[in-house]
Amino acid sequence: LYIKICEAIKSILPDIHIHGFSPEEVLYGSIRSKCSIKTYLRKLKEAGVGSLPGTSAEILDANIRNTISPGRITVEQWVKVITTAHDLGIPTTSTMMYGHVETSAHIANHLAKIRDIQKGTGGFTEFVPLSFISSEAPMYNQHLVENIRPGPNSLEVIKVHAVSRLMLNNWIPNI
Repeated sequence: LYIKICEAIKSILPDIHIHGFSPEEVLYGSIRSKCSIKTYLRKLKEAGVGSLPGTSAEILDANIRNTISPGRITVEQWVKVITTAHDLGIPTTSTMMYGHVETSAHIANHLAKIRDIQKGTGGFTEFVPLSFISSEAPMYNQHLVENIRPGPNSLEVIKVHAVSRLMLNNWIPNI
């Protein structure tokens, strides 16, 4: 379906840049199409995808992911989709959602993983720190996750941006 959507868009608007399909959607598409992630990404690129959003990263820590988003794309799968996209010449963004149950160490480890990927592939165009918005999150509103915070305060937002700039300096210019 995703490939057909891209082909339809490009047939009408051939010059448009398609920035679409999160790593989770790519994984889903490859599973449904019964092909490898690499083959599926190659087909998306041929259909006109120009770049991918690096969303669905949340925090790249297996324990945190199992707490806040059980059953979704794993850390390993996210990294595989992103690095495969980069290897095929498909740039991506990168993200981190913070302000829920993670610690400062989780944030630092996430940034280090993003930086390491960038050192190896050079495929990230930007890093987007995303504040957790509890008002829109069932895991918060329905008390599905123990010890969850309602999102970062203003000082935490400033700290995350500052640490991101320090850790990703000279690797990802757009934050």
